[in-house]
Amino acid sequence: MADSIFRNRRRGRAFWLFLPLLLFIYLLLFPHPGGRESLVRPIWAKDLASGVPALRNADASWYFRAADRFGYADLQGNLYYVGRTLHNLSLSDNGFINYGSVPDYIVFMNPRGEFEFSLKSYGYPLLEPRGRVLYSIQTDRSGLKRIDNEGEILWSMSFPTPITSIALAGEQCLLGLMDGRALLVGAEGDVLYQLTTEASRIPIVLATAVSEDRNQIALISGIDPQTLMVVERRAEGFVPGFKQNLDSDFRREVRLSFSPEARFLFYEVEEGLGVLDVRKKSKARFLTEGVLESMDSSPEFTAAAFRLSQGSKLLIFRPLDSVLLSREVAADRVYVKVLGSSLILGFNGVLLRADLLEG
Repeated sequence: MADSIFRNRRRGRAFWLFLPLLLFIYLLLFPHPGGRESLVRPIWAKDLASGVPALRNADASWYFRAADRFGYADLQGNLYYVGRTLHNLSLSDNGFINYGSVPDYIVFMNPRGEFEFSLKSYGYPLLEPRGRVLYSIQTDRSGLKRIDNEGEILWSMSFPTPITSIALAGEQCLLGLMDGRALLVGAEGDVLYQLTTEASRIPIVLATAVSEDRNQIALISGIDPQTLMVVERRAEGFVPGFKQNLDSDFRREVRLSFSPEARFLFYEVEEGLGVLDVRKKSKARFLTEGVLESMDSSPEFTAAAFRLSQGSKLLIFRPLDSVLLSREVAADRVYVKVLGSSLILGFNGVLLRADLLEG
């Protein structure tokens, strides 16, 4: 009798799991008017609770998150690996580290979930996006180490105040500290650039970002007021490129990132998402309720997911141009990834691909 009851419960959970998926696909079938006629069309949806076939080649795969699940897939909907997050997770193109609340050792796995190497932990592991550089941040955020895959410490830094934000870009990392300093650290642990933020009642760095070409860094710093700043790398060194006070009053780390081609800078605001055109120094704000949970962009479009008190809000737009879609989704946490004209969504144990079509 007990087995029968548990089987019925599992069947019921599966049914309720796919209700948000069906609702979401239904909403995506309807075009939303924008600057140009567009349609977001679902291509496939995968239940992450089902078995994953053993596929040999994962060269074209990319990583994803979906609530407490994560893994690697390709645009055809093939799943190469699906796992469940422990305490926290460091994901990259080359593999991942899934670790507990107090990791004594960290284990690096490839995109097929196969063991690559393990080493002694010095704190919480951090992988840069491509997975070629490994850092370890102390549990109290007072220091950072760079480690190779043999466990050797390549360099180590410690600070009198905690690290409040960190952006990883290959062999460089941009650190923001509670005392208001920002440091760009190079491959050998050398400080390439240091900035002390000023003109705020409380000096603290709340967000950091580095462009993919390494030619721009960005910060959000301070409380009363909060300031957005962009610094550009030129032949003569680093020079200020943009600086403006914001009307936000965040008391936590906020999201900040460059678009892949480094033209746009996306930053979290209290009523949605702000966008800065770094070249033209023009700004736009996309207003929506909720807290920014996840965002990604390509030259074709940008997608952002906001966490609501119940469910989530999905926003798809072209920077400084038009909103293509704005919809509420019956899922508590939504992960977004943009690959060209394809949108990848992960939520409630489901992975979905939808493509942006132009009319």
